[in-house]
This record gives sequence, C-alpha cells and structure tokens, in this order.
Amino acid sequence: MTLKIRLALISGLLAGLACVCAYPQSFKPFPGDPLDQRTRYTQERVENVYASGDYERALLIYEKELAPIGDKYAQYMVGYMHLNAQGTEQNRAEALAWFRLAAERGEPLLGQIRDEVTTMLTPAERSTAEAVFLDLWKEMGDRTLLVGLIERDMRTLRGQTGTRIPGGSTSSPAIVMNPSGETAGPDFYRDVRMRLKARIDYLDGRVEIDDDVLAEQLEDLRGQEEAIKDELAAIENR
Repeated sequence: MTLKIRLALISGLLAGLACVCAYPQSFKPFPGDPLDQRTRYTQERVENVYASGDYERALLIYEKELAPIGDKYAQYMVGYMHLNAQGTEQNRAEALAWFRLAAERGEPLLGQIRDEVTTMLTPAERSTAEAVFLDLWKEMGDRTLLVGLIERDMRTLRGQTGTRIPGGSTSSPAIVMNPSGETAGPDFYRDVRMRLKARIDYLDGRVEIDDDVLAEQLEDLRGQEEAIKDELAAIENR
C-alpha cells in the first residue's frame, strides 16, 4: 500500500473521530477537577471557531487553553490539525506525540489512531515524536496533572481549622472557613479527603505508556506520591 493511500485512509479515520468525539467527553473516569462554566464555554467556543474554518485560532485554543488541563479531545485535535496542516504546517511527528498523549487513558479509538499514525512515520519521525511526547507528558500528562491536584488538596488539609463563622449558632453543624477564606459546609474536608484518595487510587492503578521512556520522570513523581501518602496518613491520625 502506497503512502498516499495510507494517508488517505488515516485521514478518513481521523475525520470520523472528529465527528464522534463531541463534547461532553465520554472517556474513562478521570478524577480531575469538575468542568467549570468557563471551561465548558471554551470547549463550545473552540468547536464553533474550528467549524468556521479559523484553524489558527482554534489550534491556539485547543493547545494553550484546553490541552494543558488534561482535555484529551483537545489534545487529540492538536494532533489532528498538525497531521492535516490545519492552522499550521504539516508535522507528522508532532501529530503522533499529541495522539500518544491523548490516548494515555486507554480510549480504544484514540489508541487506534495513535497506532495507525505510528506505522506511517519514518524511524526518524518516530524518534522525534518520542522526544516531543516526553516534553508534553512532563507538562500535561495525567500523572503530572494529578500530582499537582493532590498537592493542592494536601495544602487544603494542612490548613484545616474547622473555624466557626462568627455569630453562628453553637448548636448547628460546624460551618468552616476554607483556606481561601470562603465559607464551606460541614462536609468540606471530608469531601477533600474523598477526592484526594480517589486521585491517589487512580495513580496507583495506572499503567503508563512506554515506562522505559518515562522511567526517570515516573520515579520522581512516584516519590512525590509516597511522600503525600505518608503525610495524609499523619494528618488522619491526628
């Protein structure tokens, strides 16, 4: 099969995925932050921008606003646009790096895209893609993002005070002030603990893609995770 035919087949597969991967996303559960109103608006806006043919602007939004927060559809779209020269010059190595990042949660169709595009590339392009992917994974891979969220949760728990609102009734359930100074309900810290444990459990159950490539970075992040677990245990034993 010629490269031209292969490229046509891959482009068709990618185009089909662009149609079916509409918001809201349906990837496997990921214990990140819930989508806020601003993010939902950005997702809707970029779809309209892309549909209008303003590819440069759409690529900027996908790559700079949505991909860094772990939006796998946005990461896929960055790869798609690099592969199809939409808003940028064609760069197949860059495309593969983004497809690898988008597929890290095990979504079968995204994995199929990653594998099919891999077969298209030359050894030199695959080597370049690996280096680009490593940089992307360090910055916005799921493990990196979750460790950051876990550290944020830990800062919240370190500041736990259970402070009552001045003038509040002493007979009612405690209403705490969270570390930002905002009021929170009596289950605020319980919810933080539950969210934090879900994130740690997710990391413990993850099988990273190409662990040999990421070995040094994984070792550093896993060291952070173990330190966080020890500190959480100490907080809960107070």
